[in-house]
Amino acid sequence: MHLVHSLAVLLFFSYHVLSAPAPQPQQKGRSFKVDRALREDYVADGPTALRNAYRKYRIVETDTGVDMDDFEPVDTKSAVASNNGPASEPERNGSVSARSVQSDVAFVSPVTIGGQKIVMNFDTGSSDFWVMSTTTPAAAQHGHNVFNLSESPTFEVMKEHSFEITYGDGSHAAGLVGTDKVDIGGITFPNQAIGIPVELSQSFIEGEISNGLVGLGFQSLSTIQPEKQPTFFGNVAPMLDEPVLTALLKSDGVGEYEFGVVDHSKYQGQLVNVSVDASNGWWQFPSKLFSVGDGPYQAIKKSPSAIADTGTSLLMTSPEVVDGYYAQVPGSNHVKRAGGYIFPCNAELPSLSIFAGHVRTIIPGRMMNFSYVGLNRTSGEELCFGGLQSNQGMPVQIFGDVFLKALFVVFDRRGPSLGLAVPSRY
Repeated sequence: MHLVHSLAVLLFFSYHVLSAPAPQPQQKGRSFKVDRALREDYVADGPTALRNAYRKYRIVETDTGVDMDDFEPVDTKSAVASNNGPASEPERNGSVSARSVQSDVAFVSPVTIGGQKIVMNFDTGSSDFWVMSTTTPAAAQHGHNVFNLSESPTFEVMKEHSFEITYGDGSHAAGLVGTDKVDIGGITFPNQAIGIPVELSQSFIEGEISNGLVGLGFQSLSTIQPEKQPTFFGNVAPMLDEPVLTALLKSDGVGEYEFGVVDHSKYQGQLVNVSVDASNGWWQFPSKLFSVGDGPYQAIKKSPSAIADTGTSLLMTSPEVVDGYYAQVPGSNHVKRAGGYIFPCNAELPSLSIFAGHVRTIIPGRMMNFSYVGLNRTSGEELCFGGLQSNQGMPVQIFGDVFLKALFVVFDRRGPSLGLAVPSRY
């Protein structure tokens, strides 16, 4: 532990990310940027975000919390507007706009498939490129911007290939696989493998808010059979200046993804690289220590590794991290009807320090308030849903947007590695 404290003293800087020098990128190809902006009719929904994450990672909720009879949950369904709208045209610099679908649950960007613009999610926690289409059952098409196979002059079916997505709640989608010309932000790949759902369970239809997904994990995580197919990131990597994706995500303004270059004006101080274990298809790394506020470091024993996932809204950590954090938040409770930890909205939240590899990162307390969730009928007190929730003891922690918004992050296919730094504008 003495070594850890010494490391913190030597490398702690600015807004609190520990770092070491990283090599400067050399220009030799192309890069492109995808902006993402918060929608005006944004309504946050913490319980839904947590349910979606449990569903994605097949997490069974074993700790359901306590009863709180005077808790009155807010009705977010009536407040959330239509999911999708027209996709924005690319700007001159090759960037495209992005907006939130359902609060921070999903940020989407226009993707052109066979000449058709479809707004889709970017997800480093999965590796399939799939899209709702005209072959999808009519009930599943409702409310979605779908891809019309017959109107694409370049779509071709991959014979004897199929894909299937299965979630922990038993919901699933399965279908055929084809290839088509895909353009994101002005860079094109002519024959991207695309999953086309044909058979969907009712629970999948009810739970899926996205038109489709651009998986940005590693190929081994692909569900396409009999041969797993490269991701869009993997396909375009040789065309880029560098095989990197940077994420500068923000909760209250325009953030961005940028492929192919590390823009040094986007972060302050130095960038530190953390080795990634890609054997499971994830951007996975060790995460073995945490502290709350100015408290001492504590070991993370149940789930000592984590993955960086842009497709998950919350920070979902090992139970001892969650319990240790909320022990320092007066009035907090894991409430059954809320589905997770809630607290008085006016509570002063401590920061959370958590290690990514050898890098100490700090998430400010203000980022731990994810959404308004309801009222205490007895006291009239407004209650909020925590951005930090339990992974229910699964083998890995899920470092979603709550974590990623605190940092400038580089997903580097060389190594592979994650680069972490303090954002320059925060």
